[in-house]
Amino acid sequence: MQHSRSPQVSLGMPVYNGENFVAEAIRSILEQDFDNFELIIADNASTDRTAEICLDFAADDQRIRYVRNERNLGASGNYNLTFQLARGEFFKWCAHDDFISPNFVRLGVKALVADPEAVVAYGKLEYVDANSNIIPRPASGEPSVSVYATTFPDMTGITPGRRFRMLVAAGGSDNAMFGIMRRAALAKTSLHRKYYMSDRALLVDLAVLGTFVDVPGMTLYNRDHAGRSTKLADKMTRSKWTNPGVKNHRCFEHLSLLSHQLEIAWKGRSVAPLHTTLPYLTVWALHPFRVGCYVLELIGAVSPNLRQSIGASIRRLGVQIGKSPSVRLQKSDN
Repeated sequence: MQHSRSPQVSLGMPVYNGENFVAEAIRSILEQDFDNFELIIADNASTDRTAEICLDFAADDQRIRYVRNERNLGASGNYNLTFQLARGEFFKWCAHDDFISPNFVRLGVKALVADPEAVVAYGKLEYVDANSNIIPRPASGEPSVSVYATTFPDMTGITPGRRFRMLVAAGGSDNAMFGIMRRAALAKTSLHRKYYMSDRALLVDLAVLGTFVDVPGMTLYNRDHAGRSTKLADKMTRSKWTNPGVKNHRCFEHLSLLSHQLEIAWKGRSVAPLHTTLPYLTVWALHPFRVGCYVLELIGAVSPNLRQSIGASIRRLGVQIGKSPSVRLQKSDN
């Protein structure tokens, strides 16, 4: 299929060694009931059959643009590349291991067109396994596959300062991160920084600029499998996944997130006065669990081995008392 006009929507799919799932992700996009889009696939120097699979799809549909990086840019760089190549009025990141309902793009665009204040349109999130079977939602109080399936209250009339606080408190949202976004708004953000969890700050940045709208009927199918990034338990591995050039002792996930959110608060002070953002962010940062994370990161800058030893002891303690609701809450903040 080919369109002579500029696409209304750009879909950016960063991928690295995604041969297991990328075909299903691409098919779910090509099966949308909305066809005025471009799909930008950025291959981060994959070493498996990713290129072959993507090029086969691109040969059959001229809405697909496949680009291959000469070297691995890291997840942050590759995500940003897909946005930088985008031409549409609206934009969506598409994880190579997820897929979406056939009405996803149409409903998201319709919601943003109807509400000029909205910058993100998102829908329901369903978890699926490696075979695309839906994973039943856990009973109340039981641990979930992820803590990032977040549905926000109606943001109509909510001030930018309160939206800032809502997104800081949420600690991430896969629903919103992979929703339909207004490209002009996204261009005003810092995009993905070179540290793990920077997507959380990116959503805070967007929330200062506009509202998020929950759209009934559009569904993101988020795949839980052994190779997904959220399964990377080691801080160094996570950092190198995000930024291959990071030095072994420079893993400042939590400190980078705090610094980034402080920067967003300062940048947005004209619409979200500092008295509506900084007090809450200060209380949030002083949570004992986060303070412990900051201390561990600073120790790691001096002695990575000591940080690993202390971290291992803390994890063992967490296993022993992990049935405590308060401990589960602290773990979910990490």
